[in-house]
Amino acid sequence: MSKQISKDNKEYWENKLNSKFQTKIQAIESMHLAEIREKSEKNFGSFTKTLQIEKDLKAVNLAESDYNAFFQSIDKLLNAKKIKLRDASQKLETKLKDWSANRNWDNDNYSNSNDRVPSWDFDNKDTYSLTTDFYKFLENKCHEETKKAFYKTKKGEELKVISEAKEEAIDLLHSDMIGSEVLRHISAIAKKSQIAISIPQDVKQLSA
Repeated sequence: MSKQISKDNKEYWENKLNSKFQTKIQAIESMHLAEIREKSEKNFGSFTKTLQIEKDLKAVNLAESDYNAFFQSIDKLLNAKKIKLRDASQKLETKLKDWSANRNWDNDNYSNSNDRVPSWDFDNKDTYSLTTDFYKFLENKCHEETKKAFYKTKKGEELKVISEAKEEAIDLLHSDMIGSEVLRHISAIAKKSQIAISIPQDVKQLSA
């Protein structure tokens, strides 16, 4: 009598499938990284126009340049200029946070400072680099949107097919099919996806 795959072995094979398919996905993505980066750089000008923040970026740059030059030469009116920079920065920050919500930007990667909207918290600093921070953030989000758009094109179709094949294989592991049938189907999926994975043909190796 044929047995179903045991819980422990389901977990083992799910982890193995995840690893194998992720390696394939990363290999496909790596072939397109240079093209995505090039398109991202070309898209940056139109990206900031779409967000309607070019004037705000210029305002931050002018205020920052004015403040930094002023700090190097004289301490007079320092506080007033700092307030001007703070106000310009916070205005742009508010707009970018609105755009972040509107365009569903992923801002959860706290290990990457460029993934979060720059925020004014420099009341005691002497000089500033807010313009750089804003541009790095926008370049990061422009690249993020360019990548998403790229993988909706014909060239990105291979990645979609691989992801769907991975999902199908994982679903099979958790189905009610007997082990031998699961193995046969997963083997076919892996072969079709051109993924090298050693799958035993004896269901006893997968059963409790």
